[in-house]
Amino acid sequence: MDLIVPDCLVLKIEEYHSCDETLDTTMYILYDKKENNFVIRGKRIESPTNKSCTYSYVCKSVKDLEYFISFVICKKNLWTYVLYSYDNLPPDSYDITYESFVEYDSEFYQISAYDKLAYNQKDIIKKLSMLKNVSNSY
Repeated sequence: MDLIVPDCLVLKIEEYHSCDETLDTTMYILYDKKENNFVIRGKRIESPTNKSCTYSYVCKSVKDLEYFISFVICKKNLWTYVLYSYDNLPPDSYDITYESFVEYDSEFYQISAYDKLAYNQKDIIKKLSMLKNVSNSY
């Protein structure tokens, strides 16, 4: 029987081009409490002319996390934030893939969403810090 860890907060960030509001990048972020680190699983959107692969990033600090995110996603574009509370993720964050998040992406798990906002460093740091404070084993 597979173990499942309840109540894992996951923040999804989507980047939309500010000129035409087309989706460019999607990333999912969680905090792994066992390993005391943040985990990102992300991917740029594929187009007929550009293929894309998934990527992962792991770090310990909110500052490093915010720097990576603001490097990958253009600060001038629009940012959408969706906060989920998943109860169906595997107990080891290394087993969670980008595809897992896409498969589980549902309004059923959604707590809140803020669509197409301008980048705000203080605001994103608060959102990322919040992930550490959830009472779960991630």
